[in-house]
Amino acid sequence: MLFASTVVTRGVGLAQVRATAAHTAVGRIGADLAATTEPPSALQQRSRKLVRRLGAGALVLASAQVLLGWWWNGRPLLESLLTGIALAMAILPEEIPVILTVFLALGAWRISRQKVLTRRITAVEALGAITVLAVDKTGTLTVNRMAVAGLATAHAQFTPEGATELPEEFHRLAEFAMLATPGDPFDPMEKAIQHFGHQWLAGTEHIHDGREPEFEYALSGEILAMTRVFASNEPAQHLLATKGAPEAVADLCHLDAARQGAIRQQVEAMAEHGLRVLGVARGRWSGAPAAPGTTPAWPHSQHDFDFEFLGLVALADPPRPEVPAALAECRRAGVRVLMMTGDHPATARAIARQVGLSERPEVITGAELEALDDAALRRRLQHVDLCARLKPAHKLRLVQLLRASGEVVAMTGDGVNDAPALKAADVGIAMGERGTDVAREAAALVLLDDSFARIVAAIRQGRRIDDNIRKATRFVFAVHVPIIALALVPTLLHWPVLLLPVHIVLLELLIDPACSIVFEAEPEADGLMERPPRPIADSPFAAAPLLQSVLQGLGMAAVLLAGQAWLVAQGWSEEQGRAVVFSTLVLGVMLLIWANRDLSRPVWHGVTDRNPWLWRMAAAMVLLLAAVLGLPWLRQVMGLAMPGAGGLAAGSGLLAMCVVWLELVRRFRSH
Repeated sequence: MLFASTVVTRGVGLAQVRATAAHTAVGRIGADLAATTEPPSALQQRSRKLVRRLGAGALVLASAQVLLGWWWNGRPLLESLLTGIALAMAILPEEIPVILTVFLALGAWRISRQKVLTRRITAVEALGAITVLAVDKTGTLTVNRMAVAGLATAHAQFTPEGATELPEEFHRLAEFAMLATPGDPFDPMEKAIQHFGHQWLAGTEHIHDGREPEFEYALSGEILAMTRVFASNEPAQHLLATKGAPEAVADLCHLDAARQGAIRQQVEAMAEHGLRVLGVARGRWSGAPAAPGTTPAWPHSQHDFDFEFLGLVALADPPRPEVPAALAECRRAGVRVLMMTGDHPATARAIARQVGLSERPEVITGAELEALDDAALRRRLQHVDLCARLKPAHKLRLVQLLRASGEVVAMTGDGVNDAPALKAADVGIAMGERGTDVAREAAALVLLDDSFARIVAAIRQGRRIDDNIRKATRFVFAVHVPIIALALVPTLLHWPVLLLPVHIVLLELLIDPACSIVFEAEPEADGLMERPPRPIADSPFAAAPLLQSVLQGLGMAAVLLAGQAWLVAQGWSEEQGRAVVFSTLVLGVMLLIWANRDLSRPVWHGVTDRNPWLWRMAAAMVLLLAAVLGLPWLRQVMGLAMPGAGGLAAGSGLLAMCVVWLELVRRFRSH
């Protein structure tokens, strides 16, 4: 969609080209985004599928509960109907939508504190599974504050450091580099060229401020160079100023093989020091004079002109100081970092070496990439970390190929033509300071300060959020099992009702959802960034990760039912027994929180861990129990009676047995 207009290549990204392409591309991408709502994430889709299945099961069991209560136990139909509805509430994990909504929303807020703006909430979920981070060089790994580091002609070189004046033989090279650059540029590279020219050519006739071109040939995917056409003193003569990739400019000049080889050696020597290198050329065109009020019939392509190669301009862009440590953290976390740049291969290799991105010297270029089919390219990418001289279409193909290979891809970009690849990535990351509006609209995350370290911090937060969602999910399924058992088993055994509808409503709509939110504030686990990314297909709703939760709940249900049977055998009243079981169940909710915070440690080890909401929630539950048991009118509504000292002792014994069971399950699952 975007390639029908001018294509901007990072190797010679020019601000004016960005502006013209952005004018049409912004509207198109914006319309695409506005026309479609954000699709549900994979986690949301899986949760919906699970809820639908549980809903079908809840309907069957609730219907059975109504029939059994009415026909089997002889209860009134209305009472049986209410218990059936309560059982359906106990089966459905209504906390799951709350967890996904709150955890991802608060996760976006926590990520924003790392100066990363979340534009699509699904990106928060995907961050925890990222396996490949595809990054641009300029502005991501480097500071994007460029300065001209040297000039080179066929016979001489100039370095600004330590020099007092620019030798005459470099004046024309600097002059035409400025003419090929807008007078008030946006791009840092072009700003550096204009600054250099005004500094070293001040007071000479080579500065042409205010001179506007009659026509421009923009950068394109076919020719990595741009040409500006100026009027001259002769009506039929036009002056041409060109800059771009050295090989593209040399091709426009129709140089012989020997001269092109010499230029290539100069470029590689400069690029080996991490410099970005541009070629500069000048030309003249004798076109037919235009009729008054009309424009000349400009040639179709820049190849239709004759150019003279003037020399090379080298620009330095130092690496960001925080990048080496962030890259090392990515490696420890199992996240592969892939550089995708439009710069020269030697420049990419030098910067990669400076920041510690890769020790592998091999680089794949855009031209090589075009010659490979998908299978061959996939094999090649297993041994290459650096991709250079890429066009926007190459970046898009790489992202799509990596995703098709099962990778979870995050990509950084800032230009208009990075937008297709940003949208194609699992997590598109745009630059907030220097990025275009098009890139920001297409991306899921925006770096507010363009720092690479922020990306790694966002990945860390994504993993933490994923861990906490899994902890909360385990807790939800564990806490539902005893509620279901206490609602269903008494009907089957002709026991008095243990959990009244009001109890289940209190548990399902207040206590359990509130307790599940406690896990959102869980601190990150030890070694969070020293383990590989989770598989993208790994779901917290799968049977295997929930088995331990079900075992936890079944054991607690068995303990509570056994306790109820013992209390009945001891002659306790229905209300007293219900009070002991209900109170133990409420306090057992806190045990399940502690048990599911860290499956590698015993329940009691989590009591002292830092979580600002843990003890607040425990205090709230104790106060709730005190109110339910201590206020006569509320105790009557809940169908409870004061259990006394004996009830306190019985409840304590049941809690102790629950702790033992939870520890046995933990040890069994860990072996």
